[in-house]
Amino acid sequence: MIKFSTLFLLLFPLVIFCQTNPITFIPLPDGINTPDNEELGRWTIDGKAIIFTRLTKDHVDLLTAHLDSLSGVSGVEKMFFNASYKGGGHAISPDGKSLIMAICGRNDGLGGCDLYNSEFQDGAWTAPRNLGHAFNGTTWESQPAYGLDGMTIYFASTRAGGYGGSDIWMVHQLAPNVWSNPINAGGSINTAFNEGSPFIHFDGRTMYFMRDGTEGYGGYDLYIAHMGIDGQWKPAENMGKSINSAADEGGLALHPDGKTAMITRSTPNHQNDLFEFKLPEQFQSEPIQALYVNVTDEETKKPVTARLEIFEINKNDTIRNSQQADEKGNITITLNRNKAYGLIASAKGYIMNSSNLKASKEASRKLEIKMIPIATSEKKTIALQNIFFESGSSILLPSSIPELNKLKQTMQTNAGMKIEIRGYTDNVGTNEINLRLSEARALSVYQYLTDKGIDKNRLTYKGFGENNPVAGNDSEEGRKTKSEDRIFYC
Repeated sequence: MIKFSTLFLLLFPLVIFCQTNPITFIPLPDGINTPDNEELGRWTIDGKAIIFTRLTKDHVDLLTAHLDSLSGVSGVEKMFFNASYKGGGHAISPDGKSLIMAICGRNDGLGGCDLYNSEFQDGAWTAPRNLGHAFNGTTWESQPAYGLDGMTIYFASTRAGGYGGSDIWMVHQLAPNVWSNPINAGGSINTAFNEGSPFIHFDGRTMYFMRDGTEGYGGYDLYIAHMGIDGQWKPAENMGKSINSAADEGGLALHPDGKTAMITRSTPNHQNDLFEFKLPEQFQSEPIQALYVNVTDEETKKPVTARLEIFEINKNDTIRNSQQADEKGNITITLNRNKAYGLIASAKGYIMNSSNLKASKEASRKLEIKMIPIATSEKKTIALQNIFFESGSSILLPSSIPELNKLKQTMQTNAGMKIEIRGYTDNVGTNEINLRLSEARALSVYQYLTDKGIDKNRLTYKGFGENNPVAGNDSEEGRKTKSEDRIFYC
């Protein structure tokens, strides 16, 4: 709130007193919070469940609370391996099928505390498995967090090679169950003091973490950092006295809506409970959308273990890969709401599949992808949904590059493949003009591929104008569909 001082005969300057809007911390419902200590809450990607820790006098539990929009909590269940878990931090993957936790003092440990994982299989969680030397050393490793789409894992460690104290490190997935060596998150995040308890929002580009030292308000303070388009973290910022105090703050997690945060706080009864609050606007993240994808063989209907390449239309800095589909062909990825995306599905022995997703404000949606085997692709028509041209022109837009490069890669991998590029337009304009434009657009794709090294003898092109429609001309959606290029495999 802004207050103005009284002005006396213009002899005194105008003084503006700024007061930070107070934050209201709301305790989570009964069933989650109890007379015991509840800590380290984490929402699932759809916001319908919370994974959290409960400390009693006798043991530490890891629990899942299922949220009901009407009653608040519809049920709370324990993980079966509570006897192993000691409360060192945990994280659930975006697809909800992998759980990483810190466990200390086990016989199969490599140091004081190690990172373990459990997989959700056949309706149950598997016994925790030590993640091995890719994550763990003889030092302390704890407080894990998943990055975007589960392809990166962050954690706190006192291992050598850092900036001092405990640092935040990360590992990248190179292949299923194969991870890179640990990489320090860098000097924008880590200092000579202690950093820990990282939380990466589902957008993959916003980190919340805690740091002690002399520059804050006392104890551990909460900080925020954003990732630049170069993939490096920008300098972290203290989140201020509206959140931080002379006590320790840490363990912050963010809801998929990008606005609601959850934190562990001490209560007047000297126990820890979980609270939620609305983050100040400058610390909020973009709301995300959960996309549930199922990939199957078009002919056999069996699951296909494909991967996705995802890119935001009209931006080239957001191209990323998804995890590999599971044994049922399922992949879960995160998208920013109200943004349009292109998706390319790839799998060994299959033709690349192209999908285009319009901007949507929904919290989640589903996509069915049907892959065509290369062995039976002769005479099949495949639409490339993410080839874009300037209006009324055959000039390719930069947003077409990811899809064109994937087509080039597909042809390089399958040396015997030959294709005919077919261009189409909508019915706006004369048939003669549209026919010339469609052929010119098909030629642009042909020239792009030949310029990238594809033998011209493997390519032909043809324009169809507004004829042989892919969709109707009676709607904007139909006209858009018709104007896209199609690839004919022969």
